[in-house]
Amino acid sequence: MTDVTLLTAMAILFVVAGPLLLIAKGLQLSVIPSLILAGLFVGQLDIIDEELMLELARLGIAFLVFTFSVQIQTKHVRTVISDTEVVAIVQALVLGVLGVAFAFVVGIALESGILPGGGLVDPVTIEQALFVGIAAALSSMIVGTALFTEPQSDIVHDYLSSEINSVNDFLAVVLLLIVSAGVFALDPIATQLGYGVILLGTAIVINRYLFGIMDRLAGGSDEAMLVSIVALLIAFLAAAEFLETSIVVGAFAAGLAIRDDPVEYSEVFNGLESIQEFFVAIFFATVGALVTLPPLSAVVSDPSTGLAPFVPVVTIALGLVILTVVIKPIVIGVLLVYNGYDRRSATITGLNLDHVGEFGVIVAIEALVLGFLIDPVFEAIILAAAVSMILSNLTHTYDKEIYEVMVDRGWLGQPRHDVDDWNSVPEDISDHVVIVGYGRQGRRLVEFCEEIDQPYVVIENNPRALPDLRAECDAYVFADAIEPETTDASNLESARLVVSTAESKSLTEYFLSFSDTVDVIVRTRELPMAAELIERGATYVIVPDLLAADQLADSLGALLNGEYDPDELRAESMSELNPERVPPRFSTAESTSHTGEIDR
Repeated sequence: MTDVTLLTAMAILFVVAGPLLLIAKGLQLSVIPSLILAGLFVGQLDIIDEELMLELARLGIAFLVFTFSVQIQTKHVRTVISDTEVVAIVQALVLGVLGVAFAFVVGIALESGILPGGGLVDPVTIEQALFVGIAAALSSMIVGTALFTEPQSDIVHDYLSSEINSVNDFLAVVLLLIVSAGVFALDPIATQLGYGVILLGTAIVINRYLFGIMDRLAGGSDEAMLVSIVALLIAFLAAAEFLETSIVVGAFAAGLAIRDDPVEYSEVFNGLESIQEFFVAIFFATVGALVTLPPLSAVVSDPSTGLAPFVPVVTIALGLVILTVVIKPIVIGVLLVYNGYDRRSATITGLNLDHVGEFGVIVAIEALVLGFLIDPVFEAIILAAAVSMILSNLTHTYDKEIYEVMVDRGWLGQPRHDVDDWNSVPEDISDHVVIVGYGRQGRRLVEFCEEIDQPYVVIENNPRALPDLRAECDAYVFADAIEPETTDASNLESARLVVSTAESKSLTEYFLSFSDTVDVIVRTRELPMAAELIERGATYVIVPDLLAADQLADSLGALLNGEYDPDELRAESMSELNPERVPPRFSTAESTSHTGEIDR
């Protein structure tokens, strides 16, 4: 197999995908279904050999995993498991067990003749059922991020999705190492796990101690840094091949070796983002190309005979889709609510994770190559991945509407915690300021209100922020800001001012509904949207870029007019940037505001 053939396969995929993407863009449709359908069309043409397509998928996923693992900051790795990580592990175990049980039952039904096997030569054993369970358990940071048509915001469900997916990715790396052993035996598996520890340990050492040396040797050249990073990736891929483990594990380790600093290495990370977008397209198109459908001619000539071999594939794929698209969001939602998160955040987080992830696909590919999987089970996993990714695109697009329907029909029950049990608000409070979000801006607003003796109420729904709310705030409500009970508890309708520090469309729309009787301040990144919000009743709109520009102009004017000397301006800037003023991101005491604002 030569590089030319791989390039030819990629060229064919993009030649077919190009027109479909243009049509999708013109009709304002998501590109994800278009890429999968383009790959499906190429696959049915049968012009690319399956072995070549599998190799392309392995390489594509490896490079894609690298670009995403770069975003993982090793300095934030904790020795104590957080509640979100517990949720991720428990949901993976639950979905994994359900997936294995379902596939095993299907295997028994095929052997007993309850389901037509269609000439199925090999039975669906427990070993193969394990890979169905893996596909059901693992979601994807890559798929989940690619679903966002707009930049990912800092509201709770985006943060939770990222946390859960990160845990899934680490679990997947361990599973890939186990599969790479080639046999389910203790010694080979232990050896592969040891190789994985060596690769990951080497990556962390490079990240913390050697990456700075690379930076100094590059002499400030972004081009040299980008070439060095690619060379580092190739070195890790070569090491993985030498150790006879999955190249995806090597790519994952290579990403961890890169120090994630988009400010200092902005041009380098822009280059990596371009690589990421390219391989995202390759990934979705390859998933579509690997889907196997029964030959049309055989189905037309004899439908029963032509469709019979496809029955096991469709049965397993259908069950896997139900597990990932329906059962998984329910399990995640229940676990998150149990851990103190509000119903809205828990539900939308589950809807963001309702798909078979890229690691489920690569584990299935490795298992097929090593002879663990029979073709029908592999084809079922790929078909379920393609269908679940398309459906996940829809559920993500309409997640807010889905949540509202579920609440209106009573499917989510009542909030786990009574709002009255999770607030500290004087009964007669009025003419107060309602501050939504206890992140950096929220904390400063609280400090200002206390300095001028202005009554206030903070609304927050991040369980990690609850100890800080109780210790630092005179009045707070711990609940989802949009819930009617929260409005009553905070006495919002009698407030003097509402300040939403969250850049959330649903929150903005909700608070604007009170603008006739209460002054409302909301937040957005876009200037045209800010003007529209003012016209719709907002008293003021927080635009971060505009505020930063105004602050820069004021500071520069003061410096040039002699009001500041450089040392004074430097001292003031250092005071503003003092990390002790704000809890570090993702720490126990932080406020990663689940109403929207994240500490920066």
